[in-house]
Amino acid sequence: MIFDKRILLLFASNVLLLHLMLLVNSSIAFAGFNLLILGPLFIIAPLYLRADQFFITSLLTGFWVDAALPTPFGLVTLLMLSIGSFILLIRLRFRAEKNFHPALLAQIANFITGLTFFYLSISSNFIDFFSLLSTGCIELIISHLVLLGVAPWFFNFQRSLFSIFETKTEPESLPFV
Repeated sequence: MIFDKRILLLFASNVLLLHLMLLVNSSIAFAGFNLLILGPLFIIAPLYLRADQFFITSLLTGFWVDAALPTPFGLVTLLMLSIGSFILLIRLRFRAEKNFHPALLAQIANFITGLTFFYLSISSNFIDFFSLLSTGCIELIISHLVLLGVAPWFFNFQRSLFSIFETKTEPESLPFV
């Protein structure tokens, strides 16, 4: 079956996390930095879904995030598809039912996304490189510290949505079934 209820559940939970991140960023705007907590959006879909369902979820979520963030359109979608495809290929090595491996993968995905956003911000304005570097490092460190608490909560939230809506709660057994 090409359409699974888990696609909509993952999309809705990803939209909720993005909305919460944007609300927090608007409330801490006086501090002069933003939190980047996009790592958990990349993880559960490639760990739990088949390849075709993962691509549908990544496209939906990626286009939604691209429309919400001031980045070049398609950047987050491309990141979600590339990082998710890599995770999909090696997902048998990870324990998706626990929070350790998904949280570690979320930290790595968040770091890659943060570096990509930083690279795009310095390519447009190279004059203020050192001020952008210090702000970018502070934002990345604080984002990763906040992600230590947010990622396990978010993964448990997604798994509880699976059980509430009576969908399959276990990951798919093979990467390309």
